[in-house]
Amino acid sequence: MNKNAIYIFTCNRPSKLERLLYEMCFIQKSKHNIYIVDDSSKKESIEKNRMMANKYDSAKYLGINQYRNFYRIEDVPHNRQLLGDETWNLGIARNFALEYSNFIGHKKILFVDDDITEIDENKVNEGFSVLNEDSFVSCNLKGVVDDSIVGHIAKQVGIIEDEKKMLSGGFLFLSPSSISNRFYNIYNEDWILQLLENQKKQIILPYNVLHNIDKDIIFSLEQALFQELGELVVEGLLENENALLMNYNFWDEVLINRIKFIEEIKEATVNLDNQHGYEICSGLLKWLKQLEGHSVLKSIEQIKNMQYEYKI
Repeated sequence: MNKNAIYIFTCNRPSKLERLLYEMCFIQKSKHNIYIVDDSSKKESIEKNRMMANKYDSAKYLGINQYRNFYRIEDVPHNRQLLGDETWNLGIARNFALEYSNFIGHKKILFVDDDITEIDENKVNEGFSVLNEDSFVSCNLKGVVDDSIVGHIAKQVGIIEDEKKMLSGGFLFLSPSSISNRFYNIYNEDWILQLLENQKKQIILPYNVLHNIDKDIIFSLEQALFQELGELVVEGLLENENALLMNYNFWDEVLINRIKFIEEIKEATVNLDNQHGYEICSGLLKWLKQLEGHSVLKSIEQIKNMQYEYKI
């Protein structure tokens, strides 16, 4: 068995998966194992994705049935999130890939989201060659910047520069057996894991891959609110690597600093007549000012203690 594997993550986007698989036609003769991790909830998407996987000898489909069989899930409690259950489950999908790799014995793996393009065999082979147990490896992501709604607005109004702190989970080489933490099933799951595994080096290969080139960013308050807990966790971990062990006083300070940051963005949106950014910042501030350190800490604990198939 080959010790390297590629995991493609997809959810209700058969056309994206089809394009990525066509672009990665080298997998037909590839020495790497290919897995399609499908979080789709629509029957039509599931069937299309399964059929696409069957076209390639080196590809294997991993959907809800394979997930439940792997973890031996029979009855599903009401508070358990599962692959394919119509909720956001990228953290769950990535953990499934990690644990499946450890079970099979893959030493090096590549995570690829279905909205990544311009991947070729040379980039994949070099990524696996450079990767070791003490590192994460990726390429430069071009196209739509992989950032939050607040991050995009902050750059639009000149509050922050276009500076990445972590590698994107959308195209990420990692060594599964060397990962002691797991992905949180919230936005920023990739950054959170890397911040928890902060002893590892981050290596960027001298190549580009493209992200989401055929889709515009959806600037909505609903999306920004969905992202905000993950944003707060990242801010906490950037402040203190032991943030997830800190008490509510620490998270009170994280909240205060976050509110100040978004208020600064909001002021800039007024000066630049950025109405959409102004409305999103206003809605976020209203929500954030209702919180306190206790409630942030409680939300984090709820994420940690949800009934998953692993222990965070």
